[in-house]
Amino acid sequence: MTTTKKKAHRCAGEGSIYKDNTRDRWIAQITVGFDGRTGRLIKRTKYTRTRKDAQAALEELKEKYASQTALLACSMTVGQWLDRWFDTYSRPHIRQNTAAGYMLMIDLAKEYVGNIDLGFLCSFDLQNIINKRIYAHYRQAQYFRTVMRMAFRRAVKLKLIPENPAEDLELPKKPPKRPLVAPTKEQREALIEAPSIYYCWRQMMLTEFMTGLRRGELLAIHWEDSNLDEGWFKVRHALVNGRKEEGMEAYPVYLSEPKMEKSRRQLYLPPALCKELAAYKVRQMKLRLQNGHWEHPEMVFTDKDGAYISPCVFSSQYVKIRKKLGIKTIFHMLRHDMASRMKASHQFDIKDIQEQLGHSTIQITMDIYTNINEEKRPQSAAGSRTTWKMSWTSENVIKVNHTNGNEKRG
Repeated sequence: MTTTKKKAHRCAGEGSIYKDNTRDRWIAQITVGFDGRTGRLIKRTKYTRTRKDAQAALEELKEKYASQTALLACSMTVGQWLDRWFDTYSRPHIRQNTAAGYMLMIDLAKEYVGNIDLGFLCSFDLQNIINKRIYAHYRQAQYFRTVMRMAFRRAVKLKLIPENPAEDLELPKKPPKRPLVAPTKEQREALIEAPSIYYCWRQMMLTEFMTGLRRGELLAIHWEDSNLDEGWFKVRHALVNGRKEEGMEAYPVYLSEPKMEKSRRQLYLPPALCKELAAYKVRQMKLRLQNGHWEHPEMVFTDKDGAYISPCVFSSQYVKIRKKLGIKTIFHMLRHDMASRMKASHQFDIKDIQEQLGHSTIQITMDIYTNINEEKRPQSAAGSRTTWKMSWTSENVIKVNHTNGNEKRG
């Protein structure tokens, strides 16, 4: 075959026009990608009768394959894109533990499709990962789809690919909601008094039962954010675990911002808990003097050397203790238990519960706690918001006395 073709250096996606003299046809051709399996360039071609028609055909090809031609310029694989997306668009805006979760999903994707050219990734490839690896785990599959959707949505926005291959991924059947297993009075007392690796275990469990804090919020309370005389503390931080890199003996621990803006809140404490924490503070000071080195004197709860308490180690300790005691209540269910006791008091509306637990929207509170019996309050929630006082009794039940918003806590 004899062709007339002027050779020149061209940018990726610029395309070329030349004449095939054997067929007496003009050819418009564009390179649209790189086949990682064969090592060959992938091209798209159109044949026309005139040079003018070939020029028009080339423009059509450019428009049709604009996204794929952009890929050739950077020779980007799926793995390379996921890493770039995470470092550029994701990591700067998320917490350490969220970043660790994203990286787990990215590593899973890279294991299966990391070497595929980004332009050749299809929904089937990602669906195959869900079906083969995480189909039995609904939440993990849901999380994988969420992360992949975000990553490839950005690729579409940057015109790297024409459509999002993760948009229509199918999830396994959603399991039924886990029923609320509230601890009994005896189980609460057993958890509080249980032997533990933490010198502050009793105070941590008492605080959790009386506040319903998230795990990271509980472990991140600062002395400077508390006023035991007036009976309150502020939630301004959270402890989170980061990604465990190669060579690390344990997951790193970071002091982070709260989960969301609504998580920043001031919680009121019953007098009995304030008295308990005040005595505990004195005991902690003695431990600091005996130890000689105390890594984080600003923290209310620490390990025996004053270091941060790792959230994942704390969870493991809680699981070990509750199983030994024959208790089925997981730690996060203690938040549900707090909401249940607030509703059972007939003194709180759903807005009060939302503010106590730090949910971003009232809908989250309503969705999560639909298993709590719905009963109307004896008085209307209309009007100004109120604060409340809670006292801890031997029955571990909240007692509530409403006060106006200007009254100081005693």
